[in-house]
Amino acid sequence: MTIEPTFVWAIIMTITLGIVVVILLSLKKKHDQDIRDKENEINEIHHTIEIERLEQLSKIEKERVEQQEQLKVTVIEERKDAIGSSRNTIKGKIGEQMSPLFPEFYSKYEPSDARFLGSPIDYIIFKHMSEYDRKTKAEDVPIDVVLVEVKSAKKTGLSEKEKAVRIAVEEGRVSFDVVRLNIEPQKESEPKEKRDPEELTENEKKRNDRYKKFMEVKFRKWTESDDEYLKTFWNNNSNSQSRFEKIEELSKKFDRSKGAIASRLARYELEWKKSKK
Repeated sequence: MTIEPTFVWAIIMTITLGIVVVILLSLKKKHDQDIRDKENEINEIHHTIEIERLEQLSKIEKERVEQQEQLKVTVIEERKDAIGSSRNTIKGKIGEQMSPLFPEFYSKYEPSDARFLGSPIDYIIFKHMSEYDRKTKAEDVPIDVVLVEVKSAKKTGLSEKEKAVRIAVEEGRVSFDVVRLNIEPQKESEPKEKRDPEELTENEKKRNDRYKKFMEVKFRKWTESDDEYLKTFWNNNSNSQSRFEKIEELSKKFDRSKGAIASRLARYELEWKKSKK
């Protein structure tokens, strides 16, 4: 019994194809497994990044909350300091104004001799001034002028302005002055005399000529012939000009402003407000 060669080749090709299919299936399975491994690796990376991001956000939120709490504490402390400073300032101001009632003050000076200034020195003392009456003469009771600065705290020093005032007193740069005000009504100034035209300069003459011409044009009266020409020209339907162009031409014709032409047209109830194009 003989086997046909064609049959043999068919068997060989079938076996070969089977082997190729097995190899391809094996490769596909390996490729699918590699893809799944890569996907799992990527998912793990994404998961790690997300966890780190959440941790970072949690850290930032925690820092923000801590900063807000610290800000609240700082604001409360600053408000307390501001209130305390304000209270001390108010106490100092009250103490300065009420100082004549304190024994440290009235043991040295009569309160009635003191005048409160506030700045740059708190008090000016006119010593012995309270002893004066209407019959007392200036020579009888000499007055001493004393500048007094009140300090409520022992460690508080003088400001630069206060030091400057003290130096001025110590160096004798103190004087007395009288300023007399002129409160009488002022006399009206006499009208200026008219100048001789011959004394005017060329520029003044030109300026006067322009002013005269302006006044002549401004207050020039309208004549009947002017009004007739105005109405005839305006109501001429054969004239193809726009209303605005008519006003401009009339302005040149009468040597008047466009406003004066419009005012004259309104006087005769001629329509001109619709003329602007």
